[in-house]
Amino acid sequence: MSTRAGRSSGRGLAVALALALGLTLLAPVPATAATVRLQLWDFNACDQYGRNFPDCQVTPEQRAAAIAASLGSTSWTPNAATLQEMCRSTFDMALADLPPGWVGAFHSTYTTTDTRCQSADPAWGIAVFARSDVLTGPVHHTLGVETSGEERTLLCADVTVGIGMRLCTTHLTSSSQSGAASQAVTADRLVDEWTAAGMLVVVGGDFNLDVRRCRNSNVSTGLKGWYAGRFGAGKTRCYSGSGDMHEADRYRSGGDGVYDEDTLGSAKIDLVFAPGRRLATDYAGDATSSSVSDHDPLRAAFTASG
Repeated sequence: MSTRAGRSSGRGLAVALALALGLTLLAPVPATAATVRLQLWDFNACDQYGRNFPDCQVTPEQRAAAIAASLGSTSWTPNAATLQEMCRSTFDMALADLPPGWVGAFHSTYTTTDTRCQSADPAWGIAVFARSDVLTGPVHHTLGVETSGEERTLLCADVTVGIGMRLCTTHLTSSSQSGAASQAVTADRLVDEWTAAGMLVVVGGDFNLDVRRCRNSNVSTGLKGWYAGRFGAGKTRCYSGSGDMHEADRYRSGGDGVYDEDTLGSAKIDLVFAPGRRLATDYAGDATSSSVSDHDPLRAAFTASG
C-alpha cells in the first residue's frame, strides 16, 4: 500500500479503470454526528494495453494521467474512488499524480504473463483511493478463483472522508453469471455484518450482473440482498430487494428519472452501494464517457451521516 501523493494534472473526463475484498482485521469505524456529501468515481480501468481490446489501447501512463485528472477535478470534486482491472504500476503512477491528501490501497488479483502493464511489476488487480488523512488496512476476502488463477476479491480499507467509512471495491467473474451471483451473495454477507454493526460501508465495482435484465434469475439472486426496496431497469423496478443498501444510480421518488444507465454497451454492470439508513434521499449516479476503457465510468453521490 502506498500513500504518496503528488500534483494533479487538472480535469480529465471520466476514465475507464478497475478493482475488491472482505475483512475481520479492520477496526470498527466509529460513528459520528457529522454529515458529508460523498462523491465517488467507479472506474473499470481496462488496463490491458496490447491485448486486442480496441477500447483499451492507451498506455498505462495515459490511463494513470486520466484517472488522476478525474480525481483532481474541481468542477465535480470527488473524495473517493473504486477501481478494477488495474496494473500496480498504473496505481502507483496515478497516486503519485494526485493532489496532496489522497491515499490509496491496491490488491493484486492476478499475476500477468503478458506486457499489458508495460512494467516489470506483473501485479494486476483492484484498488481504492480516498481523500483522507488516514487509511487503515487494507484487507481482502477471496470470493472465487478462475481456472486462470485470477481471484475474484472484495478489497476494503477504512478511511475518513469527513466521516469514517469502510471503502470497498470488487470485480466479479464475467465467465459465469451463476458464479457472479454466488460471489455477489458472499460479498453481501460480509458487508451486512459491518452495516449491522453500524458502519458506513461504501462498495463500488464491476459486478458483471446486468441490473437492466428483468426476469434474469442470476441478477435477482446475486443482487437482491444488496438492495433495499425494488430495483431494476429504470422506473420499471423489476426485482424486489431484501437488503438495506441504496445504489447511487437507481430509481427514487423525486429523482430525475434517469436510472440504471449503461456502463458497457446496453448493460449496467457497474454499481456503487451505500447503506440506506445512513443516507439522505438525494443520492444520484450517472454513467459518463471514457476514451481509455471499454466501460463508461460511474459517478456516484450520497449525503451520508455518521
